[in-house]
Amino acid sequence: MKHLPHILGLAALAATSSVSAAALPDPQALLQQYLSGDYNDGDAPLKAAMGYFQHHDQQLREVLLNQSPELVDILESASYCYAAIATKPGPDLLPELFHYQDGRCLLVQDEVTEQGHYYSDSQCRIDIDYKTETDIDFCVREFDHKAEKYGSTADLNSTSDAWMPGYSATLPVTTRPQSFSEIPLLQRSTYKRVHNEQGMCHLEMRVYKNMDNHSATPVMLIHGGGWLARLKTARLMEAQIAQLTEAGFVVYMPFYRLAQDQEAGPACNNVSIEDSKNDIRDAYLWVLFNNYKYTHSFKSIRLLGQSAGGHMAVWLSQQFPFLINKIAPMFPVADFAHQLKELQDGSYPHSYIKNMLAILSGKSDWQELSGNEPLIVNNSLLEYIEQYPGIAPDMFISHGMADIIVSPSQSLRLCNALSGDISDGPAQANTLNFNQQYAQIQCRSGSELHLLENAGHHFDGCGLGLCDVGGEQGSVATKALMENMVNWLK
Repeated sequence: MKHLPHILGLAALAATSSVSAAALPDPQALLQQYLSGDYNDGDAPLKAAMGYFQHHDQQLREVLLNQSPELVDILESASYCYAAIATKPGPDLLPELFHYQDGRCLLVQDEVTEQGHYYSDSQCRIDIDYKTETDIDFCVREFDHKAEKYGSTADLNSTSDAWMPGYSATLPVTTRPQSFSEIPLLQRSTYKRVHNEQGMCHLEMRVYKNMDNHSATPVMLIHGGGWLARLKTARLMEAQIAQLTEAGFVVYMPFYRLAQDQEAGPACNNVSIEDSKNDIRDAYLWVLFNNYKYTHSFKSIRLLGQSAGGHMAVWLSQQFPFLINKIAPMFPVADFAHQLKELQDGSYPHSYIKNMLAILSGKSDWQELSGNEPLIVNNSLLEYIEQYPGIAPDMFISHGMADIIVSPSQSLRLCNALSGDISDGPAQANTLNFNQQYAQIQCRSGSELHLLENAGHHFDGCGLGLCDVGGEQGSVATKALMENMVNWLK
């Protein structure tokens, strides 16, 4: 294993580049402790990480033997497992449960360890199926390094699972510090099954809510990842959820099939972008028809989408123009044609979007694209908005000006399209006025563009350490933007 130190070095870099080394354990040390077998007396986070390794023992030893770069992903996932358990909120933040005993409705005093039938109120009128899971089970499900379990309900014996603590919504990986008075509950459901020659794809819908909030405002989150991946981007988005439930939302988070074969499993990947969009359309319809089970609110279902998810939030609003009236696209890639144009003229030379367009189009190189392909034409959404701005929903658009994944011009032009003039609308790059790294532009009545001067892509999350959003001033600006967005969505 002469290359093991090099591979482990990459693993350490992968972990500490997004997460503070003070919060995450050294992945090399974690692996060496597992291989030594000396971990039986460890604390809960260590036991969870060791259990994660044990669950993947055969695969782990194969990648070590073959010196596979896949080791980086396994070690990073084990490190996140450790950090998640080390920072897990205490049981005092779990909601109270009640049960009948001797003809009386009594508070459940002991920790719930088995799935059972309980009540959420002291009169035992509102029943709830509730369960917990072990730290190891949580880690294996949530930090699956190939995202075959994460986003899949193949493990469920029924359409919907029991409610359980939603610890993934509380991970301290957000730019805006976590602050909540109650751990939201999570229910996992299957919103769609798709069968193909590779098997059955079970697509998961996650529902998060504070247990006793029966009039919560509904919002559906759409994760990013360039239609190619889900694990890291969805994880960062999911970590925002405790802040949303604390602010009075019930949160729906669907997963969708992917265009590349690296994540989600063979039955749920290698599809077209149109298949992914149809999944999100079906997810919205599921929320529309099931929303009454989770809230009595009459407010419309809001959409919050990031990157590729921001694109699909805009697209979905065009499919249901009179049902969706509030969306928050974050760093969206809403206009493939203009993004391709910027690549062609060199004004946006960054490599990620080149790779994404090549993969989604089935080309070996993005330079083979002319702009007339269905992929480009069907995913250039702004001209329709410019032509019919009156039926477009209100939008809270946000972007970091240092984004090297999606061009900031995507959000400026989206704002201008809402005004009815893509070219000469209110958002012009040469007239932006930043105040302490934060600029706000009124696109039209009810719609706003929020820009961060020095922030990159996914400024909402950064791991357990410092965020790369432009120093302390940039961090303050980012926190303000996130808070403004949450308040606007209400």
